[in-house]
Amino acid sequence: MKKILTFVASAAFATLVMVGVATILPRTARAEGSTTSNSSSTTKEKTYTYVAQPNDTYSQMARKAIQTYGINNKVKLSQAEIIAAETSLTIAGGSPELVIGQTVVIKESAVKDAVTNAQKLTPAQESAWNVYVAGVNFDTSGVGQAK
Repeated sequence: MKKILTFVASAAFATLVMVGVATILPRTARAEGSTTSNSSSTTKEKTYTYVAQPNDTYSQMARKAIQTYGINNKVKLSQAEIIAAETSLTIAGGSPELVIGQTVVIKESAVKDAVTNAQKLTPAQESAWNVYVAGVNFDTSGVGQAK
């Protein structure tokens, strides 16, 4: 019985995440599964660059990029919105497993899109994302930096 409940809980979590992500991912990211770059652009796009340290994850780096973007652009997000935006970025980035010393570059335009979409969550969607807040460490001060 315990195995069945675990499986049901896991399936419910996966469904909630996929439904939640589908509502905040821009249509192009959902359709293509990745971000694309515009090679005709003459301006260099701003990026957030991190180097993976032991125990760092791509999601933590996405969270840090979102928090940095919020600070630099004076954008206030709830913790639920941060989780929704980081999930969107992580999925769009391919959810890669990182190797210590690996450089991760996240485009500011992708962060901006994820933040903008997270700010459009309905109260019900935000409530659904809020379930995960208690299990998240929002202190990203050491993520992606030499310790």
